[in-house]
Amino acid sequence: MSAQALILNFILKRYVKSVKSSPENSSYTDARKLMNQKGYEDKNQNFVSKILLNKIFDKKKSDIIISELYFDKIRTLKFTSPSFDQEKCILYFHGGGYVAGSPETHQNFLMALSKKSQISIYAIDYSLAPENHYPAALNDAVASYKCLLDMGYKAENIFMGGDSAGGNLTLVSVLKLQEIGKELPAKLFLLSPWTNLTASGESIKSNSKKDPYLSYDDFLATSQSLKKMAEEWYAPNEDYQNPFISPVFANFYSFPETLIQVSDIEILLSDSLDVAEKLKQNDNKVILRIYKNLPHVWQVFGFLPEAKEATVEISNFLNG
Repeated sequence: MSAQALILNFILKRYVKSVKSSPENSSYTDARKLMNQKGYEDKNQNFVSKILLNKIFDKKKSDIIISELYFDKIRTLKFTSPSFDQEKCILYFHGGGYVAGSPETHQNFLMALSKKSQISIYAIDYSLAPENHYPAALNDAVASYKCLLDMGYKAENIFMGGDSAGGNLTLVSVLKLQEIGKELPAKLFLLSPWTNLTASGESIKSNSKKDPYLSYDDFLATSQSLKKMAEEWYAPNEDYQNPFISPVFANFYSFPETLIQVSDIEILLSDSLDVAEKLKQNDNKVILRIYKNLPHVWQVFGFLPEAKEATVEISNFLNG
């Protein structure tokens, strides 16, 4: 673990995790504030948290061109450069528990990945809960993939990826594309994916105290928090073992080659371990990379050496 990661974990535990609202009092707006989402900026945050948020979310200088477009009615940011292979692209789904986040909250990571991989990225601003319940985000994701095909991209040249809830959305989108008979993307990459929305994963208990900010030290509170996100905000009154909600319960056949990155101290570690095992059962190609002592979706913390390492790994996977 780098010195930067050690300091970051301390800051997250001290200034984010320790001041979280209880599960009973938490709101989806808390997640939006934590991600410094436009319109939800927290004016009352402590000084250290403000510095950290600025370091993560303030747009960095880059020669990557960012433009706004629409896939039908789905607002999308495109990250590209004239030097890129224009026949290839990445369709990216941001994380945020299906209740928070946007292409802008992930723009620094997406600029870095686009530049390293030399591949254009389309990041969609999919429908968020609780304003839009399941399957609104899934419908947006599938529609955006169809738009890429309509634009002339061949499925064999499209890669799909996402972090946390975006990793969930990546998996369920491909399951849905299979169901409707569409050609599948060439490769997938999942960053700490949230694959089990029943909150029954083993690492919720074993890693609640270790996880720097996503959890509560009391694993029962952690489980309650995750259930609230799924059952009250994202998908009320649904079957949470439905593979289109919790892809860990799917049977994967003829799936694209998949890279999974996760940290060993995350509460969602078992979500990655379990879905990787399910993928392997039917001879799908999957690479599972477990990093050490890093926070959930550390890839967005661009100042970490481990974030740069992970970005290079994703790039090599897509271009290999």
